[in-house]
Amino acid sequence: MPNAKKVLIITYYWPPSGGSGVQRWLHFSRYLAQMGWEPIIYTPENAEAPIEDKSLIDSFTESVHVIKYPIWEPFEAYKALTGKKGKKLQTGFLNEGGKQDKKWIQKCALWLRANLFIPDAKKFWIRPSVKHLRDFLKDHPVDIIVSTGPPHTTHLIALGLKRATGIPWLADFRDPWTNIDWFDKLPMTKWAIRKQKRLEQSVLAEATGITCVSRTWTTEFEELAKRSVKLITNGFAPNDFQHFQKKEDQNFTILHTGSLNADRNPMVFWSFLAEEINRNEALKSKLKIQLVGAVDVSVIQSIESCGLSIYLDQRPFIPHEEVIELMSSCSLLLLPLNDVKNQQGIIPGKLFEYLASNQAILAIGPKTGDSAQILQEQSNTLVIDFDEKPTWEAIQTLTSGVIDRTDTLSKYSRQELAKEMSAFLNELMLKSSK
Repeated sequence: MPNAKKVLIITYYWPPSGGSGVQRWLHFSRYLAQMGWEPIIYTPENAEAPIEDKSLIDSFTESVHVIKYPIWEPFEAYKALTGKKGKKLQTGFLNEGGKQDKKWIQKCALWLRANLFIPDAKKFWIRPSVKHLRDFLKDHPVDIIVSTGPPHTTHLIALGLKRATGIPWLADFRDPWTNIDWFDKLPMTKWAIRKQKRLEQSVLAEATGITCVSRTWTTEFEELAKRSVKLITNGFAPNDFQHFQKKEDQNFTILHTGSLNADRNPMVFWSFLAEEINRNEALKSKLKIQLVGAVDVSVIQSIESCGLSIYLDQRPFIPHEEVIELMSSCSLLLLPLNDVKNQQGIIPGKLFEYLASNQAILAIGPKTGDSAQILQEQSNTLVIDFDEKPTWEAIQTLTSGVIDRTDTLSKYSRQELAKEMSAFLNELMLKSSK
């Protein structure tokens, strides 16, 4: 595109990598390209992505300028030591179960991860990337740089480029850094903690602008950075729902899509269902619990202990477009949040797609959290606390009637959010030119 403004986007996740990490800047890139921008993507040649989704590859991803550079990650060595060679590692792999004689290896690996791989296990990509991109930018100048993390290695690459070139830079945070819920669980030395915080402060101080995905986390970053941070949430892509048609559910299907880890295990809700089928013959004959994606063993154990195994339909990861299709024929979408520190700011990316499906949504998490605030603006949603049981009457009310969120949901479309991002990038370029 002639006279297009060029934006270099540094991201670890790009198709065929799948999952939530890829969605934000895949969609921003797509819509920014329609708004007078030329996105240039920088991503690893050989990323260790836990999920692959080739359905995300389309005419846009095939045509956009993508720079790939090899990355060395310690995962292969870890997998060889623990007998997982050739397997994909899920997020949080260092806490996976295993044989007793391998536990000491996992503990050692966790200690190494916490104290040597700073800010994260992608750190070996920083220096070669800064050198490679510095050379690239000499012949292919850009107007602005974007880094999106986690992994926060991407921000340190952008920091190196900002120092070397002076090009304005936006640091986009999809999750907190040192305020992330699992940060305190890592066996870090005081030196490692200081280094993580020092790196975080360098990024927050030197980035031309900062964006974040939730109101609570935006406020936290503002307190850390002592400056303003722009809130731009995630959203949904209207094109994904272009041919979406709700279908009649022959059962009473409760659907959860995506990873369901131990922190999200809705044990009280499973208990409620177990009690309800004992007094509700209609539910007993129609109940179906559909879990699509990676599910922690503790979740399966909870379902089994409640006597609900016969109602369980568990499926592995499926392509994103098939997930959207599954949403069309359920009765209730289940959205349990992480029961962890800093839970107020958690807004799962799937929340917006759940809303766009015009299906009933039951969320389990803090009633004053950012997810709850968004859901409470919309029809046919119910938020209950982690230790709270719903009533069957409330569920029936939730799932009844015609649901149409078109008007109230439009501000969360990826296109509208991309307009906000485009305006903010222009603002940062103007600020930098003064």
